[in-house]
Amino acid sequence: MADDDEIVVEHLSTEMAFELVAHETRLAILEVLNTADQPLSFGELRNRVGADDPGGFNYHLNKLVDRFVTNGEQGYKLADPGRRVVGGILSGGYSKALDADPVPVDGTCSECDGQLEAQFHAGGIRIVCHDCEFEFTDPQIPAGVFEGIAREDAPLVADQWVKRIHSVAEYGFCYNCDGRLDREVVLPSDDHAPDWLTGEDLEATVIYDCQRCGVSWQSILPYAILHHPAVIAFHYEHGIDLRTTPDWSLDWPTSGISHVVNSDPVHVEIPISLDDETLLLTADRHLDVISQRTK
Repeated sequence: MADDDEIVVEHLSTEMAFELVAHETRLAILEVLNTADQPLSFGELRNRVGADDPGGFNYHLNKLVDRFVTNGEQGYKLADPGRRVVGGILSGGYSKALDADPVPVDGTCSECDGQLEAQFHAGGIRIVCHDCEFEFTDPQIPAGVFEGIAREDAPLVADQWVKRIHSVAEYGFCYNCDGRLDREVVLPSDDHAPDWLTGEDLEATVIYDCQRCGVSWQSILPYAILHHPAVIAFHYEHGIDLRTTPDWSLDWPTSGISHVVNSDPVHVEIPISLDDETLLLTADRHLDVISQRTK
């Protein structure tokens, strides 16, 4: 019996979850139900899947019922977990790869003012400087995201994908497994600080870490704070919509502009300058803004 305070009362191991869907008939059932506009009877579902053996089909269908498929009075339909399995396949994360020639992107390198370009590789798109090879970002994006997208439009799609990741992280969720995500401002003096964080060029960094699936990434403070309401509003007041403006086209976010003003407790200042006005934010260890002022 579950504890009164426990929400998740049934746990399915990773091995069992993969075993349940690791058969071509079961995957076909999920795909057929995903495209059906109404519940399907046993016979209609079997016909659409193309299964000749009713007994074998019934065996595989029953393996999916109650977790990936529901069986109601009107017939079988896809449950949300089953829809997520199909969604993962359609996104191309398991079955597709990217391959295309580089394409220039609007914006210049924050290190040398050189031309930025998008380079495609199997796991996603990296935005790098053509001149000094400074890497702006290298998000791992499912290839299916770019289906039907012109090559020259792919960088904007990549920017939207990164915005999505940071938006989800802002609410404390992992984009990969929906687990709880830790976000922390890390200083060079911290025991768990990465080796490359020496404090010479970068006083602090922000590390995102999912305790469930192990997904982890880091960001400089200016980009990590972009989704804060004060930052969004400040840009909007200056005629910049951060929803549609690629991150790399912003002039102010550079690695050296943030400063650690206190190490215990951690307080960091991030100045955001647009036109002749500067928004100065002070954030704590968890990147929560504790004060703001304009000058």
